[in-house]
Amino acid sequence: MWTDDSRLKRPEAAGSVSKRNNALVSLMIALQPSAGPALVVGGGRVAARKVAALVEAGFAVTVVAPRIADAIAAHPRVTVVSRRFEFEDLGPGAGYAVVFACTDAREVNRRVGELARAAGIPVNVCDEQSESTFFSPATLRQGDVAVAVSTGGASPLLAREIRGRVAAALGYDLAQGAATARAERQQRLGRDSGSAN
Repeated sequence: MWTDDSRLKRPEAAGSVSKRNNALVSLMIALQPSAGPALVVGGGRVAARKVAALVEAGFAVTVVAPRIADAIAAHPRVTVVSRRFEFEDLGPGAGYAVVFACTDAREVNRRVGELARAAGIPVNVCDEQSESTFFSPATLRQGDVAVAVSTGGASPLLAREIRGRVAAALGYDLAQGAATARAERQQRLGRDSGSAN
């Protein structure tokens, strides 16, 4: 997850993007599913990509839209709410850890972003970079290994292309490598703990 924390702290300044030397200031973090469920507002192709990434990462997802693609509804960890977005969806106690606004209606996306920012919830407004407090990187995931590529929202297509090049360059089983490294680390920690007793 690419995060511009300046707008999370100051929702009223959401229209301004923090920059340093003409580059977006950001922090790449890995949000864990234990942070809470995700809300996706929208039911089309863009929403389907977001839902697939969230489900792959282990998140419980609620999707709100009057029409929802079959690819979204087929996911077992997805709760489908077949209606238009309502303000109460992001009201007190909603409990979402992250929000995606990806409908084909500009005003709906704008309002979702506004409500999420006011509630202090990270939000990605898919059709307006300046209203987002984070961007989703293109992620290569193999087992415990995740390699993320972000263009700061400039070009998701370019990020996916770079991800493909990274995958081709690595060219070996990252999942197995991570599993082996984890086992070796646990052994070292066990030895160090034993020698300290």
